[in-house]
Amino acid sequence: MKKVILLLLCAGIYLTGIDKLTAQHKPQKEAKEKEAEEEAPLIFKFDPEYSEEADLERKEFLAKRAIIDTMDLSETRRIKLIRDLYMNRDSKRLAKVLLADTDNEAAVD
Repeated sequence: MKKVILLLLCAGIYLTGIDKLTAQHKPQKEAKEKEAEEEAPLIFKFDPEYSEEADLERKEFLAKRAIIDTMDLSETRRIKLIRDLYMNRDSKRLAKVLLADTDNEAAVD
């Protein structure tokens, strides 16, 4: 009789422990699934056009960089212009060079 009670007590404790162990894994799985759904930064949730704006600015930046790289300039002046492009995209020195480049294109056409 004592063995049966002891066996039932051990089985009850075992089943209670298994229930607690499986309960700990369920929220982790749900959290991982939720995290996978929300991989994008939160800024896209509140401002969906942010990505488009950032891509447009990046393309403009790369276009200006390509113009500077293709111009016949000294290396030091090219470095200064690229630095201006990175630091302040509306600097006078950069505007003057880009304006001169577009004037040359208009004269060629």
